[in-house]
Amino acid sequence: MRGFAELFGLRTRLHLRKLGRTWEFGMTSHPEQRWLRNYAAQRYRGVGAIVDLGCFLGATTIALAEGLELNRKANRKQIYAYDLFIWNKRYEARARGKEVEGLFTIGGSFLPEFLRRTQNWRDYIVIHEEDLRHARWEHGPIEFLFIDAMKSPEVATAIASNFFLHLVPAKSYVAHQDFPHCFAPWIHFLTFRLRDYFRFVADLPQSSLFRLEREIEPQALAGDLSPGAVRSAEIEAAFDYSMSLVRDDKKANVTAAKAVAYVERGELTRAHEIVTQTRYGPASRANEFNKVKALIERKLTTSQPTSHNVWRPS
Repeated sequence: MRGFAELFGLRTRLHLRKLGRTWEFGMTSHPEQRWLRNYAAQRYRGVGAIVDLGCFLGATTIALAEGLELNRKANRKQIYAYDLFIWNKRYEARARGKEVEGLFTIGGSFLPEFLRRTQNWRDYIVIHEEDLRHARWEHGPIEFLFIDAMKSPEVATAIASNFFLHLVPAKSYVAHQDFPHCFAPWIHFLTFRLRDYFRFVADLPQSSLFRLEREIEPQALAGDLSPGAVRSAEIEAAFDYSMSLVRDDKKANVTAAKAVAYVERGELTRAHEIVTQTRYGPASRANEFNKVKALIERKLTTSQPTSHNVWRPS
């Protein structure tokens, strides 16, 4: 019996190694997709669901499904994939030069393409085509929650309120894919406020991974995550906490996110201090640090009134 288990384990590892050379077009890198696949195959235990928030064209969903297909320990094998499935300008920019360029129109649905790409794993996937601001989770405990959907403070609050309460202490993981990206400072406010409930586990290729340590009290999820509603002292403390978690190659992006928080508050002088006095940057992922610095300097020069949609993807 032990010999069979060892042989099967070897076959699983060999299969994962082969799959590890593949990459699906999406918002996640090759190493991130490989990590998701390995997690679903080797670490997922089936005590709760796998939930993929912001699944886009299915790259993360496919990686998780490929892993689940190799998992012989978990009885529960379903991925709940959520998205609006509406093509927008941000996606259009991402698609330039890729195999999906020209396939969709802005405002049109890309759900048929998601279905086509994921058809080999249809038995593993439950699709939710809906706005996460209004979603209600009704499928029991959640073991793994992958989030690439906190594109506004309102959506971030809704996700935390509707999904986090179903996580299982000491067993459930949350991966924030946008943690190192400059356009979502509210993620840092949220993780800071919940630092007594979650333990930071790993800095993944893109995401930051946290494990729930104790049951969350609902009132801990109720606060406003909008930069204008967060006190300056909390902004400083939240980003100090985040900077202590991420690797050096993500710190310029996290610094840019802190500056964006102050831009959205209309505090351009403080935002400029952040990007000019930091020891991180100008090199950053997707050149975000330089983009944010240029945005701040342009606003300072023109004295343009601050918008609450200053650096948010469409």
